[in-house]
Amino acid sequence: PMISVYLLLDFLLSLNLIFVAFLITFVSIESSAMGEMLNNSAIIKKFNDFLEAGHYRKTPERFAILDRVLTFPRAFTIDDLALKLEADAYHVSRATVYNSVELLLKAGVLRRFHLDGMSMQYVRVNSTQCTHLICTVCGKVKNVKDPNLAAFMNARKYNAFTTSHYSLCVYGLCNACARKLKKSGRKKSQL
Repeated sequence: PMISVYLLLDFLLSLNLIFVAFLITFVSIESSAMGEMLNNSAIIKKFNDFLEAGHYRKTPERFAILDRVLTFPRAFTIDDLALKLEADAYHVSRATVYNSVELLLKAGVLRRFHLDGMSMQYVRVNSTQCTHLICTVCGKVKNVKDPNLAAFMNARKYNAFTTSHYSLCVYGLCNACARKLKKSGRKKSQL
């Protein structure tokens, strides 16, 4: 497991320096865990670069919120994030959480989507080409890479528009919900 440590951040920020330290406990690191760690470092750097370029303040609260966002393995809501912050005894106002999430959206770290009857959901962005498979029953989100779709989208040219990234949400049933539906004998239209 990886524990992010932000020591002396206020002091270093006043010197216009950034200090992000990672304390890594090596019990058993699998290659996927190592890939996750590198991805998190890239995301932190991307957010830091975004804040610098936009002349936004680099506050400990924003980085603490980013740190908690990186711990979610799947989609989450603002309420989920606020509860995680409270559980970690990190007290920030709800407005700070909302404002920080908006900055993470602008930085391209998160994507937002909405399921009918549910709160706004957020998911981490791992590439500039995202396809999200979203279960309309349980809300589970699975990110997939689709090389055919990527090739198609990269080949598309639009008049007076330069594409920087895309995000596609495909709504349906995950395998677990489909099995439950089949077992119960209900039809998809009854959901």
